[in-house]
Amino acid sequence: MATQQSPDALLQFIREHRSSEGNFDKISKELETYIRTAQEENNTALAEKLQEVKEKYGDTYTKAKETSGSAWPEFEKFITQLELVLTNGS
Repeated sequence: MATQQSPDALLQFIREHRSSEGNFDKISKELETYIRTAQEENNTALAEKLQEVKEKYGDTYTKAKETSGSAWPEFEKFITQLELVLTNGS
């Protein structure tokens, strides 16, 4: 688990699980935990950016998945945006 560690730990977790849409829930749960941790550590800028990605790209993926059964482009966009936030920092 990446919780209570650096953004690099979450980034590594994402990279290990990005190969399959089936890992979306696993990544989302880890992301939610990490957002809470960032908030507790008063890293609100990072927490807000991650929450924005979760809401914007995660929700887009979920909606696309519900309508078409597969939503690889949306999943990839979600992952890419998470990686951008984590590599660019807060």
